Amino acid sequence: MTRRSSWKRTDAVAAIAALLTLAFCLGAIASERPDGWGALSHSNEAEPGYDVVFAQDSVLRIDFEIAPDDWQAMLDDLRTNFFGNREGNAERPVNEGVAPPEQTTDLRQTPPHIAACVGKSEGDAAVLVDPSGREIEGTCGYDPKGKLIFMPNDVQQSQSPLDEGNRRQEDVTTRALNFPTTSETNPLYVETTCRFNGQVWEHVGIRFKGNSSLRAGAQSKVLKIPFHLEFDHFEDDYPEIDDQRFYGFKDLSLSNGFHDNSLIREKTTNDLFRLAGVPCAVSAFYRVYIDYGEGPQYFGLYTMTEIPDDPMLDLMFGNSGGNLYKPEGGAATFSYFEEAAFTKKTNVDEGDWSDVAAVYEAVNAPSDDPAIWRQNLEKVLNVQAFLRWLAADTVIGNWDTYGRMPHNFYVYTDEDDGLLNWIPWDNNESLNASLSRARDLSLQDVGEEWPLIRRLADDPIYFATYLQYMREIIDSVWDVPALQARVQASWELISPYVIGDEGEQEDFTLLRSASDFITGIDVLVDYIGSRHGDVETFLSEMEQERRHIAITEIYYNPSSDQGEDDVYEFLELANLGDQTVSLSGWRFVDGIEFEFPSEVQLEPEECLILAIRGSTYANVGCQVLEWSAGKLANDGERLELVDANGQTMDVVIYDDDAPWDESTDGGGRSLEAIVAGLPNDLALNWRASSNIGGSPGWIDR
Repeated sequence: MTRRSSWKRTDAVAAIAALLTLAFCLGAIASERPDGWGALSHSNEAEPGYDVVFAQDSVLRIDFEIAPDDWQAMLDDLRTNFFGNREGNAERPVNEGVAPPEQTTDLRQTPPHIAACVGKSEGDAAVLVDPSGREIEGTCGYDPKGKLIFMPNDVQQSQSPLDEGNRRQEDVTTRALNFPTTSETNPLYVETTCRFNGQVWEHVGIRFKGNSSLRAGAQSKVLKIPFHLEFDHFEDDYPEIDDQRFYGFKDLSLSNGFHDNSLIREKTTNDLFRLAGVPCAVSAFYRVYIDYGEGPQYFGLYTMTEIPDDPMLDLMFGNSGGNLYKPEGGAATFSYFEEAAFTKKTNVDEGDWSDVAAVYEAVNAPSDDPAIWRQNLEKVLNVQAFLRWLAADTVIGNWDTYGRMPHNFYVYTDEDDGLLNWIPWDNNESLNASLSRARDLSLQDVGEEWPLIRRLADDPIYFATYLQYMREIIDSVWDVPALQARVQASWELISPYVIGDEGEQEDFTLLRSASDFITGIDVLVDYIGSRHGDVETFLSEMEQERRHIAITEIYYNPSSDQGEDDVYEFLELANLGDQTVSLSGWRFVDGIEFEFPSEVQLEPEECLILAIRGSTYANVGCQVLEWSAGKLANDGERLELVDANGQTMDVVIYDDDAPWDESTDGGGRSLEAIVAGLPNDLALNWRASSNIGGSPGWIDR
């Protein structure tokens, strides 16, 4: 009552006047909007309607109306600007296709990466001779401009892990330069009227999209071509659609299932990435109808996918104002840097590529001191997120992405921590055993021209983390019966709209026959089972080779009520494997000073306490040793354990601030690994002990 009575009457009148003015302005704006404009369906102020746009239990229908002249202009644009024909375009029927002319055969004036594929087809083996005379084996594929070019085959060209003493940067970049930088030119946008869910969107921008998927359809009579939608593309021409959205989404992609007879691989892979904790777009199945002057024509079963930007970035990272890039071309390998390879999707007017340049510098820096190299890389790249993507993508099996091709991913710099994050994209070529170019599970077939994989895989700490993520994924996300049932259900959901009376039609399908679609799901189901077996065998072999010695507990700042730090500080180590391990010559090189005596060994499932004062823990029921010198820093520090050969066996960089539990900083509780064996640099895998004084001698498996 006091607060209300203190208002002055003039203030109340002013407030009412302001509200009336705002209401009038909003009403004026609303009156200018097209008929049917809805706050939830069209406004950029609405929350993103994921449940509406990306329904998971139904196949939705979406219709587009394109003026005949605009439709013909789209087809002409493909031939003129993307397949090299500069001689004009004769009139032709809509379904005649837009096949490009034959490529030149004058090899004397043809660049080597093009000459190597003259007379060949996509997927054919080829050999490129570089300026030094070295022969590089690879295959032929189409670049974004529709030219058939040489793509190096890393499986054939793989080398041993990086040797800094012999590494020549020019050798690394030579192979990366065989990937030409993409042009920023996109196919022509035209206007379309979009109808969905009883609503209408006017003046929407629509264009063709894709690379091989676009070319395959465009060369033939098949018009099941992928599309890109931008709902406010023509807002400068039509102010009444300013900031128009499709249930909160500005840009959407419609993919045609190229190279996928099951038509569900892209959506399945996107779902698997998100289940594995990898930021990835949401997808749903759609029936697409287009009227280009002859009535609604069913173009087939498509996969609708959100395009990385707001709202996806807000959902995944809690912010969307950082730099978002779609890399493509030689420099997208990160073996050299070139701004043109990193097309900006946000902050376009700001000429600043310092974040991606910093990642290039950090990953390619000398690693004479691996700890310093890792620290510097982790200042600019979300390494854990990248390794999680790498593990998931390798388990899934995908040749058409980083590590094989320098495209089909986005990178985003998180506003909150400044770290570059990896976002996979365009996953229709995944989940396929026939693609022999998918990277090997061991990553040993990935060449030096892919430093974000090669350099991390050559680091024992990062490689161990990669293996652990792979184990986590295969034991949870890749549950064979559940995943097989999931893809079977998706296939049955879309079947009526692919084959049968309501199915895809001649000239609007990439399937040669209904049997291709029927056998497509069998191939995918079989792959899920066989891939699990392959990954399980690989991990079992790797786990048998590894010595599972891990730091499992850290008591760095005991409570003052308990006593002095130099009486109670301790570390706990455990053998998580099934083999006895000798710790002779093992030592801590960061943090405390200690080298294990020759007689010390750990049996499987056995723990060891290394304490500042050994007598304090004499009765814990496991081995107790006293370190030589030093103390555990109360404000956090790096603890690194190496074996007798100096190889890092475990490392923890703990802290007394969030996300590390702050109750361990003088509150009488230790830091405990939640699941012993997970990568120890994951702060979220550590918690405060439930007991005052910690739980020395107890291993949480």
